[in-house]
Amino acid sequence: MIRLFLPSLLLGALALLVGSAPAQAQVCDESLAYITETTRTNYSLGYENYRNEDYCAALPYLRWIIENEPMFASQGDPDERNYRRLAETYEAIATSIEDAATKRTYLDSALVVREQMYEAMAANNLEIDPRIQLLHEARFYAQHAEAYPAEQERLYDLYVEAHEMAPDSTDDYYLNEIARMATERVASEEMDPMTARDLVDALLPYADDPTYLQGVRDSFRLEPIEQWAFLYEKYQEGDQTEEIIGPLFGLTIQLDTLITEAHPTVDRLALRRELLPLAAELNPTPQILSFLGAQAVNDGRVDEGMTYFERAIEMTDSNSEKADLYYRLASTLYSEGQRSEAYQTAGQALQFDSNHGPSLYIRALVVSGTIRRGSVQAQAGAWCVA
Repeated sequence: MIRLFLPSLLLGALALLVGSAPAQAQVCDESLAYITETTRTNYSLGYENYRNEDYCAALPYLRWIIENEPMFASQGDPDERNYRRLAETYEAIATSIEDAATKRTYLDSALVVREQMYEAMAANNLEIDPRIQLLHEARFYAQHAEAYPAEQERLYDLYVEAHEMAPDSTDDYYLNEIARMATERVASEEMDPMTARDLVDALLPYADDPTYLQGVRDSFRLEPIEQWAFLYEKYQEGDQTEEIIGPLFGLTIQLDTLITEAHPTVDRLALRRELLPLAAELNPTPQILSFLGAQAVNDGRVDEGMTYFERAIEMTDSNSEKADLYYRLASTLYSEGQRSEAYQTAGQALQFDSNHGPSLYIRALVVSGTIRRGSVQAQAGAWCVA
């Protein structure tokens, strides 16, 4: 795909390309140029002056080459280097010009030459890297912001588009620029902080030095209720990806009644029940399986609930989580009248936390229930277990 810089060529730029603009005479004196009809001679003189950064001296020769034999190469196959040199020459001359209109004309000429270059490359079946093309365009407008104020709004989109084409090839400079522009968009309320933080999170794995990106990310701090509101809005819009469902479910549990206070129209409990199976399908963590187990038990699906608890126990490596999960299982067994199994299961919890209070209490209930209520033996047995 050829990406053209300008949809139409400015008359001033065209005039520069053919060497008849009055503005050009004010900048470069071409009276000393020795233009011949020999391509190789003009090529050599143009290249030598270009290499020595004598851009005014190089300009007439480079322009002649483009007008007469643009793909000429002193050695090897034809290529686009003459176009690149002429574009860079116009741009370099523009940097020395104070008059804004004249500067803009030279810069426009550089854009025109690059547009012609891509057309010539396509016509000669030369490979065009659209990512590099995007980056050149963006860098050009960034370096000449005063001359192209209206184009500054496009830079963010150009950098992001180029990055998405080949993320592993994006230099830190461009990653940092994307993050910096995201910061500006947050400040102007064009982008919400959560979106900006997600963007920077996506950039971080590709940075050789993530220091700047991490600093930008940390600047996008949100109150938990604001994070919840952002995620809930995305969910309402139909986004059921793991990046939305997981954090939304977690915050719905964590914030509890704060959600009702801040968003009274939201049925928090119904939302929690709605999100739970989605979260379990996307990422069945021990915590989510535990919630599924509790919900199943509350709904009367006891066997299903205990299965969830058992799966959660197998999945977790945390001793404290194992103790809590064994307690939940023991509590369910006790409620179902399976006192002996409840006692044994609570004992398994105590293997991971010998001072796990809820499990000690379950065992005390079982012991006291096996002896006549209120007897000295029952009280003593419960006390010993606890």
